[in-house]
Parts: sequence; structure tokens; C-alpha cells
Amino acid sequence: MVAELEELRKEIDAVDGEIVRAFEKRIQIAENVARCKIEKGLPVLDRKREAELLKKREEMLSNKELASDIDRLYELLMSLSRAHQRRLVREHTEPGRKCAGPGKVGYSGIRGAYADMAQDLYFGGKAEALSYEGFEEVFSAVEAGEAAFGVLPIENSYAGSVLQVYDLLEQYDVSIVGEQLVHIDHALLGVQGAELSDIGEVYSHDQGLMQCADFLDGYLDWKRIPYYNTAASAEYVAKTGDVSKAAIASVYAGKIYGLKTLKSAINASGENTTRFIVIGPEKERTGDADKASLSFVLEHKPGALAHILNVFAERKLNMVKIESRPLKHRNFEYRFYVDFVGPKIGMQIEKAILEIEPYCTQLKLLGIYENGC
Repeated sequence: MVAELEELRKEIDAVDGEIVRAFEKRIQIAENVARCKIEKGLPVLDRKREAELLKKREEMLSNKELASDIDRLYELLMSLSRAHQRRLVREHTEPGRKCAGPGKVGYSGIRGAYADMAQDLYFGGKAEALSYEGFEEVFSAVEAGEAAFGVLPIENSYAGSVLQVYDLLEQYDVSIVGEQLVHIDHALLGVQGAELSDIGEVYSHDQGLMQCADFLDGYLDWKRIPYYNTAASAEYVAKTGDVSKAAIASVYAGKIYGLKTLKSAINASGENTTRFIVIGPEKERTGDADKASLSFVLEHKPGALAHILNVFAERKLNMVKIESRPLKHRNFEYRFYVDFVGPKIGMQIEKAILEIEPYCTQLKLLGIYENGC
């Protein structure tokens, strides 16, 4: 029996040797792929390719019960491959080449959007703002060095979490370096010379019209026209130059587009706030840092979550938020996102990570930064 066990162990050692050599070769090929992407200006992350790869690997299995396990293995392999590719991209985009100066900050939307307002508040109006179409474009710009920082919404006191941003924090090699709270305060904006009595049409995003319904109900003769974005509605009204048209957007957007504030604070509730995160290519740990964000995936061990929560409690870490997201390709498994606040949070969170790591299949410190509250 002992001899048989030794033979089986030798077989495992031989297979492990093949795995190590294959892993080294795979990373080498991934780095060659990165060089090709750099030459062609392509992004590191290719979601379609990764989804196709996972599907093919599942189809190659003779034992279909291992499908979820092969997904886990290849998610880790693809994550490591991306990390090596991104290292090469960063080396290629050193200052003096493609990398932007420290004053460039990306956000999603157009001038006057609340994300633009958030970057203006956080950087004191000193940054060169770069507008991108979507959240992922902002992440890609920061990772590639086109923007030094990115500003993105992650949570709203009404609508809850911005789930896509949470997912992108996992997919891109960036860190949270700060946050900015923006009070969502809608105003009725018109062109210069317009008065309330002139208005016949009001443009805004559906949410803007809904949140200002109480105010609008006082002017039933006004036509409410949904527009795809609050800032875009302000831009449109400004372009028309028509005194009969008004937009519902921020006072900040009104200033950007040269509009007159006909009525401020017209939203029904004053308790509408969006939390924006500031992302950068590397973690910044200042002495004033009092907030940390962490993500992890638990191992299937009895009491794993209870153990991790107990570690946080024993270290007196003040957990102010916990969020879970379902994992793709894994039924009823989740990634957890946790925010902590407290003095000298960096030292405490790093000690806690050492304790909880054995209970996690994946773990990422998303950032240590100053609390925006």
C-alpha cells in the first residue's frame, strides 16, 4: 500500500513538473501577445477572447463535473497573464512616451456631468479634464497612462451601488486613491434672458424629471421631455438659444454652458448624494489615509465568512459597508467588497489580510485612501 502511494505521488510530481513548464511557457506567450497589443494600440483586457477561452476549456473536459474547477483555474491564469501584460504596457508608457502628465483626469460623460463636477471638486479645478464615453474607457485610460487619474461613481444614496464599476475594479490593474461625495442638487436652467414665465418645455434625464416632479407639478402647462443625460440637456438648451426651453441639471452644468439658473434646489429630497472614487495606477498611502477597500472570494470551507468577519471584529476594524457580487461561470458563488474606516487603517488592514488570506481563493486590496465624508 505504501509503495502504491509513493508511485502515485511520483505521478503527481511528474504532472506538476509539466504544469510548471507549461505555465512558464504560457506567461512567455502572454508577454509576446502584450508586445503585439502595444504595437497595434490594443487594450490588455479582451472580454470576448476570455469568455471564448473559458467555454473551450469546459468543452475539452471529459469529466464535466470539473467545469467549475477549470473555470476557477483559468480565471486565475488569465488574471496572472493580464498582470504580466500590463507590466509591459506600463514599462512602454513611461513619462516621455505615451504617459500623460499628472494633471490629466478622466471621467465618464460630457462637460457639466456630475462626474465632471466631482473631479473639479476633488482636484480644486486644477486638473485637465478628459471626457470618455463609458466607465471602462476611463479605467483603460488610467491603466494605459493616458490619464493620471480617473473619477467614477460607485454608489448613490438613492439608486445604490454602481455594479459595473465594482466589476471593473477587479479587471483592471488600478487602485482607489481617493473619494469625493457630490450632493445631487438639480436646478432649472434657461438661456440668458429667459424667465419662468417664458418656459414651455423642460428637458432632462428621466431620473431628473422624476426627482423634480413635485416642482414640475406646479407648472402643468410645461411639456416634460426626457433626454439621455442631465448635462446633455443643458448643452442642448444652450445651443438652441430658445427662451421657451429649459433644462434640469446642476448649477455647475449651467455655468459650463452659460445658462441662467431660473430656480435652484428643485429636487424633491435634499438627501441625494453620489460617492465617486478616484482611481490611479498605483496605491497611494498618505498619513491621512483613514479608509480602505478590500475584495475577496471565499473558499468553500465551513464558517469561512464567519471567521473573516471575526478577524475584522477582533482587530476592531470599523466595517462601514459590505457588498456581494455573483461570480461569472460559478453558480451561487460571490465576490465580497468591504469598506473600512478608521485611523491608521493601512497597518490594520494589512495585518487582517494575512489572517484571512488562507480562507480566500482570491483577495485584492482595492485601495487605502482618505475618507471623503
